[in-house]
Amino acid sequence: MSNTRGHISEIHILRAIGCLFVVAVHVSGSFYYEHGETYNEFTLFINQISRFGTPMFALISGFLLFYQARFKGFDFYRFAASRFTKIGLPFLFWSVFYLLFTYLVLGVNPLESGEKQFLVNFIFGNAYYHLYFMSIVFQFYLLFPLLQAVKSKMIWPALLIGAVCINYYFVKSFNPGEFEGILGSILSQRAFLPSWIFYFIFGGFLAYFWEPLRVFSKKYKILLGIAVLIVTAAAVWEYKTMGSTPSNRVTNMFNIPIITLFVIGIGEQIQKIRLFNSFITQIGTLSMAIYLVHPFVLYSFIQIAPDFVWKTAFFPFVYALILLGSIAMVKAIQLIPMNQYILTVPGIKKQKSNTSVKTSALRVKSNFQ
Repeated sequence: MSNTRGHISEIHILRAIGCLFVVAVHVSGSFYYEHGETYNEFTLFINQISRFGTPMFALISGFLLFYQARFKGFDFYRFAASRFTKIGLPFLFWSVFYLLFTYLVLGVNPLESGEKQFLVNFIFGNAYYHLYFMSIVFQFYLLFPLLQAVKSKMIWPALLIGAVCINYYFVKSFNPGEFEGILGSILSQRAFLPSWIFYFIFGGFLAYFWEPLRVFSKKYKILLGIAVLIVTAAAVWEYKTMGSTPSNRVTNMFNIPIITLFVIGIGEQIQKIRLFNSFITQIGTLSMAIYLVHPFVLYSFIQIAPDFVWKTAFFPFVYALILLGSIAMVKAIQLIPMNQYILTVPGIKKQKSNTSVKTSALRVKSNFQ
């Protein structure tokens, strides 16, 4: 195995898509409430199709951890310090921020359910409706050091199958109502890791089989594109038949790998469109920061927006305003000293020249032959 690691530009594309999807879920949800808690065909489509976003974020989180460990090795203390700084502190800050916001602005007392339940809610990211994903990531961080015992690539297919079984059971069959008290509350949380474990493990599988899967994706990108259209049509049929479905629905264990491989397959084509690639790269880089701040921006907009903007025809306009407002808020926070402990924004590496890229690709290829 090569011990050299190249920059993976496709990760910014996947991050950007995940981010844009998550924002779309919440903006379409606002249209739902502004329309008397009803969707129309367009807003329901946007809301349900965009629920690919959170599993994609989980996949990316797993991929980045395993890909780094694959090439740099694993140091527990460095890992713990890095995760606490990049994820732990922002999670604590924004949890407190949104708790104060809901108490002072919305008049919701977070302690009314009792101290124990408050602690459970805080740990599982219930300070505000979007923070549960941060809790899922933290739970995976507790598992990640144990997975470092898996040194052979050949074990990963078995891990992936095991993750499918665990994820399926906890989404479809597990009944937390059989448990009482705090334990029952913990097991019923939507941020409970076993209900999301497949996406992290698939991220690890992708990290360890990155080279052949990248080749496969580029070779069969047309077939993968057709598969994405089929996945989209099937998702429409699913919500029309079964009603609104959650982000960790069982079918996403099939949908997300297909979408991911397709995006990897067309990555080079996206990079050739300069303005679009620049936009996607910026969104991908700011994705986690946008994720953290956009509910506050959305709430603020709802308070001042005139009634006419909630017409369906204005959805793209409202969506663009929330996205741009979130970016502006992120940029403003970046002017604050020690902002890296509030928002994590990774750096953008410059792309190599075509000759350099081709040379690196040949070196990687020779290392795996």
